[in-house]
Amino acid sequence: MSPKPVPTALTQLSLSDQDRPRFSTAELNEFFDRIQLPQKYRDSPLLSDNDKAKVATKEHGLPLLHALTRHYTCHVPFENLELHYSAHKTITLQVPDLYNKIVRQRRGGRCMENNTFFGTVLRSLGYEVRNCGGRVSRAMSPYPEVRRNQATTYDGWNHMLNLVRMDGEWYIVDVGMGAMGPNLPIPIRDGFETTSVAPRRVRIQYRAIPESYGVGEGSNKLWCYDVCYTPKAEDDSTENVWTPIYCFTETEFLPQDYEMMSWFTSTHERSLFTRYVTSTLMIMDKEEIVGSITLFENSIKQSIGTERKVLQECKTEEERVAALREFFGIELTNEQRNGLPSDLRLS
Repeated sequence: MSPKPVPTALTQLSLSDQDRPRFSTAELNEFFDRIQLPQKYRDSPLLSDNDKAKVATKEHGLPLLHALTRHYTCHVPFENLELHYSAHKTITLQVPDLYNKIVRQRRGGRCMENNTFFGTVLRSLGYEVRNCGGRVSRAMSPYPEVRRNQATTYDGWNHMLNLVRMDGEWYIVDVGMGAMGPNLPIPIRDGFETTSVAPRRVRIQYRAIPESYGVGEGSNKLWCYDVCYTPKAEDDSTENVWTPIYCFTETEFLPQDYEMMSWFTSTHERSLFTRYVTSTLMIMDKEEIVGSITLFENSIKQSIGTERKVLQECKTEEERVAALREFFGIELTNEQRNGLPSDLRLS
């Protein structure tokens, strides 16, 4: 057996900022077409005049950031199809590859694909962006026993999110968590709470997670993002019930960190991404996100406000492929369809 080749170069960021990934004006315009960004934003001085000084302010940069985040999550799916509908079943986090996949092939990706790409878009527009990592709560697990017995614990580092700074304050900007994500920029302030997809409330707390060894003032605190699905009425004296979604750190993560994280989540048998076919898009009405539509295995469900319904149960592989086209705008090639393993194929 011949020896494996010795690597001659390892993953890293360029040491020169001018050589780091940025998109050209033409590429950004093609991306704006992809997410159907309204003309009023494209005509704003921030984009038409490339005014990067104003981008860094809450007054000007924050409204645009809201619009970009909203339109991204409503037009670029959170999906893992590359791990199933392909011959190679591998994930690339190279920015040119992501641009081709997301913009030109009109696909989406998991957190590390979507947030790597979106972070590059924001940097190209002049935003200050930091790539960070998170641990997803096991309350989100697709496995019933895990949810039942380990809902207060977290996975290892398996989630990517971006932080964006404006006027000296950092905001969470996460387009890679599907229906449970913030889906809007959120300031990193202990105790901050707001409505995301009404009536759902989201909050940020700085606290120790239950597994931490630290206690009292010496506790190891992390930023925690939680969701309350059914907030209590104003005249209700009971407490809201909050579900942990993920915790995260402000520490900068590098491409080589995501390379390791992506390898586990895209190859390990315990990862939901290797076991299930899934895709999610948010739903917008009059520039406001009102719900989501999700394919999980063979079921397509829609959630708007507090109303949830099944849109379709796919009984055959042909029906699922057609549903991906109809509901998510994903057109699979014959080669991609033929790459689906037999154990995941619908009858």
